[in-house]
Amino acid sequence: MPPAMWKNYLKIAYRNLLKSKVYSGINILGLSLGMAASILILIYIVDELSYDKFHPNAELIYRVGMQGSMNGNEFNMPYSPAPMAQAIKDEIPEVADAIRLGLFRTMPVRYEEKSFTEPITLVTDPNFFDFFGFELVQGDPKSALVGPNRVILTESTAKRYFGEEEAIGKVLFRGSEKTATEVTGVVTDPPHNSHMDFDMILSGESWNYMKDPQWSSNNLFTYYRIHPGADPGKVKSGLDAFIVKYFGPEIQQFLGISLEAFQEQGNRFGYVVFPLLDIHLKSDTSEEIKPGGSIQYLYIFGAVALFIILIACINFMNLATARASNRAKEVGVRKAVGAEKSRLVFQFLSESFLYCLISGVVALVFILLSLYPFNQLSGKTLGLGIFTDPVILAGILGFLVLVGLMAGSYPAFYLTSFSPVTVLKGKIRSGVKRSNFRNGLVVFQFLISICLIISSMVVYKQLQFMQEKNLGFQKENVIDLLHTRALGNNAEAFKQELLSQSGFVAASFANTLPPNIDWSSVFRTTDTQQDFLCNLNFVDHDQQQALGYELVQGRFFSREFPSDTGTVILNETAFRQMGWTTLDGSQKVSGFWNVNSEPVERTVIGVIRDFNFESLRATVKPLIMTLGPTPNNEMAIRISPGNPQEKIAQLEQLWKKHADGAAFEYTFVDSNFARLFQSEEKMGKIILVFTILAISIACLGLFGLAAYTTEQRSKEISIRKALGASMSHLVTILSKDFIVLVVIAFLIAGPLSYFLMEKYWLQNFAFRTTIDPVLVGISGLISIVIAWLTVSYQSFKTAASNPVDYLKNE
Repeated sequence: MPPAMWKNYLKIAYRNLLKSKVYSGINILGLSLGMAASILILIYIVDELSYDKFHPNAELIYRVGMQGSMNGNEFNMPYSPAPMAQAIKDEIPEVADAIRLGLFRTMPVRYEEKSFTEPITLVTDPNFFDFFGFELVQGDPKSALVGPNRVILTESTAKRYFGEEEAIGKVLFRGSEKTATEVTGVVTDPPHNSHMDFDMILSGESWNYMKDPQWSSNNLFTYYRIHPGADPGKVKSGLDAFIVKYFGPEIQQFLGISLEAFQEQGNRFGYVVFPLLDIHLKSDTSEEIKPGGSIQYLYIFGAVALFIILIACINFMNLATARASNRAKEVGVRKAVGAEKSRLVFQFLSESFLYCLISGVVALVFILLSLYPFNQLSGKTLGLGIFTDPVILAGILGFLVLVGLMAGSYPAFYLTSFSPVTVLKGKIRSGVKRSNFRNGLVVFQFLISICLIISSMVVYKQLQFMQEKNLGFQKENVIDLLHTRALGNNAEAFKQELLSQSGFVAASFANTLPPNIDWSSVFRTTDTQQDFLCNLNFVDHDQQQALGYELVQGRFFSREFPSDTGTVILNETAFRQMGWTTLDGSQKVSGFWNVNSEPVERTVIGVIRDFNFESLRATVKPLIMTLGPTPNNEMAIRISPGNPQEKIAQLEQLWKKHADGAAFEYTFVDSNFARLFQSEEKMGKIILVFTILAISIACLGLFGLAAYTTEQRSKEISIRKALGASMSHLVTILSKDFIVLVVIAFLIAGPLSYFLMEKYWLQNFAFRTTIDPVLVGISGLISIVIAWLTVSYQSFKTAASNPVDYLKNE
């Protein structure tokens, strides 16, 4: 095509843009908002899909986990036993290398007078830096993790301890035992797109569990890398063989039954493999090193991005086709003088691309302005550097071209389909068929918008349900004091002095507190050979007073009964699954209790009402409580309502007095529960923001169509007004057609949203709210009111005008 023709097309496009400033403004604003929202979501999706790709040979790395069921209780964990990694390397030829990771959360560390609590400490084998792509900036990657009591710090952790001083060779004191540990390296902070996070890396020989030979004890993350071209399925077959070879004999040793008998009871146990690149988005366990994403939410956000840009494109198509008569004579004249249809199509597409180019520039401004609040909303750390990535830039340019084609193709072919004879005789009209098509597009726009409104309301209702649900115990006003083993022999004195102060109602030691009661073991009732997988909680005599557990049968632990060290309390689920209905004092449970080499029987003295000690996504599992040591890992401290910071200050003073310089760390139990549904809260906020954007864009298009429709019907309205029609009657005439379209959209969107949210989202929660008709009705009413307010401005403006202004030339 000659350059002069290009210049001519651009000049005409530019003139048309200036000629209709209102419609051009609506189109540019709608497209730019749609583009900005969609590009932001697409950048978010690209970032989510980038997790762990920085590791060398990431596509060859897998992780072993375990999955199964005992007595109907499903389990799915990312852990495996300590001997697994060596067995994989030795016995499965397809495996090139393997590594183990242990995990300590909230590790107390001291250096000179400084005390810190490191949130995540990994314990690993010496080949860590051969296996993963983290960069060691100081130290020898081959030897830094060889030997006991050696640690590598991240750059930010090293700076906290040593400032600008050399870190290597310094000695830290870790844990409640204050074990001397030498710093042997400094590693770059893990990138945000890593499924694992850490502040310190401890050598594997520093933790005795890494030497545990048992295959029935699973507490490590095991990763393996296969040879290029190796069949991953053969590795899975080798892992299945380990169950018979290694796990089966331990079942016989510890439970006294064969693997076959164990399986005949209805129990299942197996190893599962997970590709490294799938862990962040597809792992459905809550026990990852750091919280992961969700492939389901990625699909939802992708659909939202698509719908938003579709709404913006529909605006462009509707306004272009609605105003077709204004361009019809131009098309007729061009065809009459010999213009080819293909050239005319190209001309209109060039106008579309001009709109998209301008909208793209405006959209980039919107993105730059909204990047920080979007990061706050999504929990990301995206910066302006994303626009220097060639892939991102190419994607944005491709996106602009795609939007230009989507928005401009139908108007281009529609406008060039007019017959020149018909057009030049002035007989062109929109026609019922074209009007119905535009109406269908408006219905589709509001169908999407109403679906988003309903989805947002369901998400917020579920969040409110989880926040307000009675968990079965009193989680409010309970401090979770961490690392209480550091109190040592001062534990009882600390507890008594604490309770002597006003505002402190109760205090109780435990190995873990809700919602993190995640220790589990296999137990058996003494009158059957049936095995049960139960969570295990070590507590002291005051746990019921501290957390408000409700007894339904029997009694709680008491200092008046010294024999209670050999007793247990069950929750209702455990008591029921073990086949009991009434507590009679003779029921006993046999287990290893995490300290015994042989099974030990303990008598059941009480049954507490079921309470949620994990996420509300999971059903209540069987739980056994027994007395543990004093001090234990944590302490539940119930305080009186009001002035929590004043009580925390008192608590910190007492801690410093009794804890020998250990770091003071605490959380609140209700805050710990709130953190469990952060991903749902984040999703709800994102959907709400983009729902508002989608409705705004749809209303922009509706405003433009209403403006054009009232302009076309201005003479009709003037005649009706001259003949005595009331203002309300005229507004109704102008508004009803649009409101009917929104009502149709609601009638489709209501059942559709109910089905999608019930089947594909709420089903992920064991405890969930219901979608009631009132909520759906409110969503429909909101959309109708918004549409009416959008249309009514133009309707009132036209109805209030002077009829003479439109009829004086007739």
